[in-house]
Amino acid sequence: MKSNEFMFIKSEFKIIKANYEDILFLEGLKDYTKIYIKGKPKPVLTLQSLKYYEAKLESEMFIRVHKSFIISVRHIDVISKNIVNIGEYAIPVSESYRKVILQLVQENS
Repeated sequence: MKSNEFMFIKSEFKIIKANYEDILFLEGLKDYTKIYIKGKPKPVLTLQSLKYYEAKLESEMFIRVHKSFIISVRHIDVISKNIVNIGEYAIPVSESYRKVILQLVQENS
């Protein structure tokens, strides 16, 4: 049974349930991924690549904006030229992923 509402994340010696709607963004660090979740003071660190999560997450809800970042579309507050703000976080947007953001803006304007 595949759920469209949450996923389980293996972190350290625990398995953490994360609702998709609570995931703010993911940051890739070589073989690890930091997953920032609403309401959690620290990101969840997991031994999975960002590429793994890119394939797992729904493309309507999450978009890649940088080689090291995937963001939740629902949590975007401000879009600038090369930065997307999600709450207090400023996430860089690389030139190669910029058209994805512009397309998102166009579709939702």
